[in-house]
This record gives sequence, C-alpha cells and structure tokens, in this order.
Amino acid sequence: MHISALVLDGFKSFGRPTRIPFYEDFTVITGPNGSGKSNIIEGVLFALGLARTRGIRAEKLTDLIYNPGHDGEESTTSGGTREASVTVVLDNSNHTLSREQVVTAAGTDRIGDVDEITIKRRVKQTEDNYYSYYYLNERSVNLGDIQDLLSQAGIAPEGYNVVMQGDVTEIINMSPVQRRGIIDEIAGVAEFDQKKEAAFEELDAVKERINEATLKIEDKQDRLDQLSD
Repeated sequence: MHISALVLDGFKSFGRPTRIPFYEDFTVITGPNGSGKSNIIEGVLFALGLARTRGIRAEKLTDLIYNPGHDGEESTTSGGTREASVTVVLDNSNHTLSREQVVTAAGTDRIGDVDEITIKRRVKQTEDNYYSYYYLNERSVNLGDIQDLLSQAGIAPEGYNVVMQGDVTEIINMSPVQRRGIIDEIAGVAEFDQKKEAAFEELDAVKERINEATLKIEDKQDRLDQLSD
C-alpha cells in the first residue's frame, strides 16, 4: 500500500485545491527554498492525525489555514469562517487493508471500493472557536478510528513511515542501542514491548490491591475474634 495522491485545499501555502500525484516507484518534488515543499509532507502528517503541532511547524491548528495576509493581517471569508483540508489517497489494490477492516473503522459498509482509501482531515475556524474533522472514504469518523485502521497496516504518523528534515543525521549520530530501538519500532517489536510493560504495571497494581484487601480482611478477622471472646 502506498500514497497515490495528496489533495491540499487552504492548507498553509496551498490557497486553492491542489492535487499532487505520487507514483509507486519513486517521486521527487523539487523547488527553491520557500516554495512549499515541506508543506506537502506536513500535509500528510496533518491528515493522518499527528497529535503535536510541533511536527508540522505550527503553534496551533488554525495556523495551518492558508493566510494570504501580510504583517499579521489575516484574511477572512464571509462570516469570519476559515478552513483547510488535506486528503491522503491510499492505493490499497493489494488489499493490505481488507474491506472488513475498513468497514469496521468507518462504522458502515457504504464505503465504496476499498482498492482506494481516502483519509481526509479538515480544520475549521469560526469567530469564537475551531473544529477538527476526520473522514474515511467520505464517512465522518474519529481520530481513533483512523489510527486503529492505519496501525493494522503498520502506518503511524509519528513513527518512521515518514523521515523528516534532520532525521537522517540524527539516526547516524545515535548510539547502537538507540538505533536498535528504531529497528524494533519499525518491525513492530516495540509495540509488543509496550503492551508487555503495560501488562506488568497492571499486574503490579492488582497485586497491591490484593495485599490491601488481605490486610483489611485480617484486620476484620482480628476484630471478630475479639468480639467473640
């Protein structure tokens, strides 16, 4: 499975709907500094539900909305509403994700052909607030639904499916142990280690509650023995 296209509308420097095709073998996007190349990969991360705006160079989500104004002056549409959206089109022709998995995530079987999966995120700013929406094959879903579906295909917006600027240098300068951690994460081993650690923590918590309950039972038994005497 791979990204076959990206559609940006009102996102950062893309003020009008722009569809960017990606090819299965190799796609290169070139241009001078400031031409918006980084905004493309940030659009992918935005659509896939990156939790932290730091990774997409924004203090808040509304900073991602296209703003042609200058010197801090923002442009607005009628009613003061502004919005941006990014759609990631995934080629799923090899059925990395089954129809059943997509149906479960979308919450309906009315999702069309799953040979192509679209994941869209929209952020909308009104005069007094802002809202973020997610869509799977044009069906409104929650972020958790998107993340659960992508995880089944080994895709994580904060994992190593995406290598950002400076990441290669950072990986080269890592210690062997740190680099092994990356390999474990890519291979999926780290996920099982995290689940194992969480299970042990839960087990320790249960043992502590059992000890507390045992002490209370012993205390009550001593009290009953005193009363029986």
